[in-house]
Amino acid sequence: MKFLILLPTLLFSFFSFSSDNVMLDKAIKAAQSSRVKDPSSPVFSCMLSQWEGKYIEAQSNSAKKIQVFDVFGYERFLACYRSSSKVGAKGELGVDTEKRKVANGTKFRARVICENNICQATWMDSECCYDLDLNKY
Repeated sequence: MKFLILLPTLLFSFFSFSSDNVMLDKAIKAAQSSRVKDPSSPVFSCMLSQWEGKYIEAQSNSAKKIQVFDVFGYERFLACYRSSSKVGAKGELGVDTEKRKVANGTKFRARVICENNICQATWMDSECCYDLDLNKY
């Protein structure tokens, strides 16, 4: 008898957990596809990697099938430099951090709202700087 009560509870927990992971993957993909490419934007990034996300329960509404996530991408591209011409030409090569357009390790945050399994991302802000273990330095 206990088994019959426990089994549905376990199955519900499993499917709800795997559903959250699927939506987190969709949220990350939405953020990746809507990355800001305008160099004048404060949330411009060259090539984000090391993606992660966090479910925001307080702003989500499961009855309305609305899930909200904060998705983070980290700038790890070593050739993201300012252009010497200042008009959008390709930047110079080197590792001088003073010339970097986006500092290595900058963390970018997108707010992703998924409604009925369709996700839309809005890039919110950035914060410098994080190492590969995601520790702020």
